[in-house]
Amino acid sequence: MGTDWLPRGARRLIRLGHVLVGGVGLVFAGVLIVAGRAPNAELDSVLVGLGLLLALAAVGFTCTAVVALRRAQDGDGGLLSLILSIVEFAVGAAMAAAATVAVQGYGAFEPWRSPLLLPSALLLALGLAGLGVEAVAHRPATH
Repeated sequence: MGTDWLPRGARRLIRLGHVLVGGVGLVFAGVLIVAGRAPNAELDSVLVGLGLLLALAAVGFTCTAVVALRRAQDGDGGLLSLILSIVEFAVGAAMAAAATVAVQGYGAFEPWRSPLLLPSALLLALGLAGLGVEAVAHRPATH
């Protein structure tokens, strides 16, 4: 097939990355909810609402990632992994754009000062890696 150049566990590693991204999303949603319920929280309803919305999206993402990981054992689930990679790439690009806008307010372009830099770079990298691996895996045979 077209996956001769891929390491044996590359697809599984990317699918584990999808599960990890979903877990991190759940943790971040929990932090937002807890911070919004603090007695001195000024934006309590906003933080709790955003946390619940993010928790809903993260649960859906994580469940889909777990299904894709389980289907990987059967040699299937490539379409789910491709969709998850597209979502990760889109969210990473949006976060990178937000980081670019945020650092313009610093007076000088210093992107390393933004807390969004590392998460957006990791999401972009995982999304691109997943897109590349799934594109090569589903490429039609030419021989």
